[in-house]
Amino acid sequence: MNSRTSMAEWLAASHPDPRRVWAEWTEHGIAVIPVGQTFGAVRIPDAVVHAAVESTHPDDIAFALSERLDGPVIHDGRGRNFYPLLRPEDRLDWHTTAPGVEQLTPHTHLGVPAMNRCEYTRETPIYWSVPGTEPSHCHSASVALLIRVGTARLAEVTDQPKTVVGRRDLGSA
Repeated sequence: MNSRTSMAEWLAASHPDPRRVWAEWTEHGIAVIPVGQTFGAVRIPDAVVHAAVESTHPDDIAFALSERLDGPVIHDGRGRNFYPLLRPEDRLDWHTTAPGVEQLTPHTHLGVPAMNRCEYTRETPIYWSVPGTEPSHCHSASVALLIRVGTARLAEVTDQPKTVVGRRDLGSA
């Protein structure tokens, strides 16, 4: 890879027909690209990410993911999932029961937004939460840690004992 290769060129080159990617970005703002050649990806539900970073505000999330993962992350606002991009050979060393967390297998197609789509709108629901300017990947150990932290925090919330507010024991009145 040339050191002057842009992120967009790198992503387009991972498709069998890079011209098609450029055309899809121009026409639709999103291109469907198979994972596995130049990058891999992990699907992480919003709830896991929100719990891990302790926020639902897009700017807070983007900052936290940028700091913690050190690589590009796509957000699908309609599907409510984040997709950190990994090296294609990375296999996460994690075991989770978090529903919806999944490492995408090679040749799975992923909607990849044009590089100028960096904010959620109704017209642009798939966008870069953490954009890249040059080819890069998130650190797989950091992605695994984010998943563990988010999953643990979600489990803490669901394991909290239920308390009843406003009832009193009528026998002691």
